[in-house]
Amino acid sequence: MIVKIIISNILFGIIIDTFAQLRDLKNAKEEDKKNICFICSLDRFVFDKSSEGGFTRHIAKDHHLWFYVFYVVHLLSKDPSDLTGIESYVAKCYEEANISWMPR
Repeated sequence: MIVKIIISNILFGIIIDTFAQLRDLKNAKEEDKKNICFICSLDRFVFDKSSEGGFTRHIAKDHHLWFYVFYVVHLLSKDPSDLTGIESYVAKCYEEANISWMPR
């Protein structure tokens, strides 16, 4: 009986610890979404300190994530013979899963 109780407590401890780790990982991801630009990887503090409008304006105007998605969709829907030089470069990088065309 005592062995069963000890084993069940160890099992419950592992389960609780695993859920705590998952919760911490989720919180860290949410914190990154709120405080780091997905495109240029700069911190919120940098923009709030040095630019007018701060991080919120930067995310909304300069590096809006959906603008990059729309650009890739535009490239994929456009005839390859009609692409400009930069569009051809970005389309090639996209096909090769190369993100070097995005600002860093």
